[in-house]
Amino acid sequence: MTSGRAGLVKAMVGIGVVLGVIGSVTAWFLSFEGYLPGDSMVRTWATAKDRPSDETNDSWVVGDVAVRGRFDAVTGFGIADGQDGKKLWEFVPPGRARICGSAPRADEGVLLVAYGTESGATGGGSGKPAPPGKGKGCSTVVAFDVKDGRELWSVPRTVSDGRFSGNGFLEARGGLALIHHERTDQEARTPGGNRSLRALDLRTGKARWTAAVPGACEVEDMFVGKEQVHAVLACGEEDADDSGYDSGEDVEMTAAAFDRGTGALKWNVPVDVRRPFSTDSTVFIESADPLVLRAVRSSNSNSGEMTGAFVSFDRDGRPGPSIELSGDYGQIASAEVVGERMYALAWTYYKGRHYRLIAFDLKTGEEVWNNELDEPAAGFVVRGDRITVLCEWSTQASAITDLLVYDAGDGEELDERHFREEAPSGYFFEHDGRIIVAGPAGGHAFTAFERW
Repeated sequence: MTSGRAGLVKAMVGIGVVLGVIGSVTAWFLSFEGYLPGDSMVRTWATAKDRPSDETNDSWVVGDVAVRGRFDAVTGFGIADGQDGKKLWEFVPPGRARICGSAPRADEGVLLVAYGTESGATGGGSGKPAPPGKGKGCSTVVAFDVKDGRELWSVPRTVSDGRFSGNGFLEARGGLALIHHERTDQEARTPGGNRSLRALDLRTGKARWTAAVPGACEVEDMFVGKEQVHAVLACGEEDADDSGYDSGEDVEMTAAAFDRGTGALKWNVPVDVRRPFSTDSTVFIESADPLVLRAVRSSNSNSGEMTGAFVSFDRDGRPGPSIELSGDYGQIASAEVVGERMYALAWTYYKGRHYRLIAFDLKTGEEVWNNELDEPAAGFVVRGDRITVLCEWSTQASAITDLLVYDAGDGEELDERHFREEAPSGYFFEHDGRIIVAGPAGGHAFTAFERW
């Protein structure tokens, strides 16, 4: 009788172990697939699918509106409760004109875009701004109220020929609209004729000032800060008649600051005092408060490896400690500056990319904390005291399936969740507790996910 009871107990224990294993595997599977409450991200809505295109799209989220910019239209979608990605408004450039530029930020609910008609070079320019909608090149700038798509104002932009020269000539922040005008041959030869960087009132379009850009310099990037307007310049010799800009000789990349109220030049210093960055380099502004530049000396498009550094400056143009693009932590792929810290995703390669999330102190250039991620990172956002990272399933798969949240102060992991349906990209925004993910051309312009 005793042996029978012992056998029964053993059998029940065995069954319990099996059931425990089955339960653990089931719970893991449900969590991994996004079906376990408290561990999941579920899709709440998606906009209508976009038209196919080979062009690069731009995306913004401002208030309760998500905006998609394409070469043929700019469209606003409602993302407040109950709107579920509903199309609110759309701007289509006239005739055969194309959207050819936009400001990276939509400050105070105002978005700047430019449009025009592309054609071959015309061999210099007359210096006369083209009338809106009728000129060659990217010659018309329009400001929209993001809430309803209403046009606030439009101004002509000077172009030297009919080519589209790429983005980066518009900025909107701190109540200012900055427009970089191309210089004609005549202006480039005229001492004091560099009127290429102009500021307008963001809401009204009223002219505020023209920056005192040195005559031998070209504006490469710009960013409105709280106290100063910053720009990256490509500067040659002091003689405006022989700047060296076209030939690339004796041209150096510099960082400049202008007075926010008048446009007066406050300082203009080399990006690197010891080793000049030539115009073959790529330098752009990561942050204006404090001023931080990403300066790339060389890059390999196949491997994704880059040489260079993040360089910071104080309000008087004095450089601070630099942070190398590549170090023991790996290759920095993306970064975001918040206050006196820079947060970055860095990768190393071994049978795929392996990522780390790192916090740097800009005052010292040293690491504050460094976390190894279990999965490859697709993108991240810093908001308040939290860092949200979207991750891919594995080094061999690009499907975005995981969301991780870290404390920005000490790097502690606060949350881990799994998408029931994979996210369409790693470019996302946070809005009222939801994740708004921008999709690729031909897919949903925006898809919203929430915690479950």
